Amino acid sequence: MKRCVAIAVAALWGSWAGAQYQDYSQMGKTPAELRFIDDPMEIELKEPSWWFHNPKKKTPEDQLAYAQSLEREGKKKKAAGAYDDLVHEWHATPEALTAQLALARIWSDMGEAQQAYDADVYLLAHFSGRFTLEPVLKDAVAQADWLAERQRAMSLKSASWKSLRENYERIIHFAPRWPRVPELLLKIAALYNDEKEYASAITVCDRIFADWPKCSVEERCVRVYCQACRDQATVWARDAGRLHQLERLLAGACAFRPSHPDVRQFAAWQAEIHLMRQKLAYEQTRFYDNPKAYSVEAAIRGCQTFLRDFPEAPEAEAVRARLAELSLQLHGVSEE
Repeated sequence: MKRCVAIAVAALWGSWAGAQYQDYSQMGKTPAELRFIDDPMEIELKEPSWWFHNPKKKTPEDQLAYAQSLEREGKKKKAAGAYDDLVHEWHATPEALTAQLALARIWSDMGEAQQAYDADVYLLAHFSGRFTLEPVLKDAVAQADWLAERQRAMSLKSASWKSLRENYERIIHFAPRWPRVPELLLKIAALYNDEKEYASAITVCDRIFADWPKCSVEERCVRVYCQACRDQATVWARDAGRLHQLERLLAGACAFRPSHPDVRQFAAWQAEIHLMRQKLAYEQTRFYDNPKAYSVEAAIRGCQTFLRDFPEAPEAEAVRARLAELSLQLHGVSEE
């Protein structure tokens, strides 16, 4: 019975406050449409406990006053505990929202980034519609930034990189049409680059270009995108087809954003990848020009393919000469 009453009170409170609340989650695309983003980890609801989180007072009003008095006395950790006990015991009351907001503020003031971030995300997950959204979102981003900067210099395992990305992904999940979403996506792309997951960084940047054209972070996004293309080329150094794809991506970035301050660098990276493909193609041509293993026809096709794709290459003249020799050889064999 107590549980049902609590749910009803929460619903009434949410409907009353909703008219004054700008809910970014209802402004456009849903989290499901951001398909490259993993669903955020479930934010567990705080509930009463027989053993932990037992309030010192008998009512939420008295518990809130008690926690506030502790905070005024400078006993911030004890105040945080008292606020948290209130949320656990009386989650559906107006005092619980005040307590959770105070909890996030205390952890932020104390420089406890992880606890502050968790408190902010809890607000987004379980008190949506009952507070001014912008300050909470901004604080959550600030805490996520601090955690990322602190851990970037450390030797991280893949799970740690994933947790840093999830900090931003959760914020996007709860406010997918917040104007700062492109900035958060760019932070995710940068973390993928740091983890050497360049293909994922390219995917995230592609989504920014598609859904937020001409956004405020476009210039930085193009830089991250092109750098990821160049770095991914090192990973795919022996895959001519994928190198060609990356070369086209860089060519597209140069063509559609010719005023970018780093466009010359992007063009240089494109030329490097083109040279990588050219060297691979020449190796392949030489590989098939082996009469002990392959036919003359195979060697001829290899030469023709190279000349079709790289007619201006330094090796092109030698390949043309070899193609003429092979053609004569094939002609001689046919006459016999």
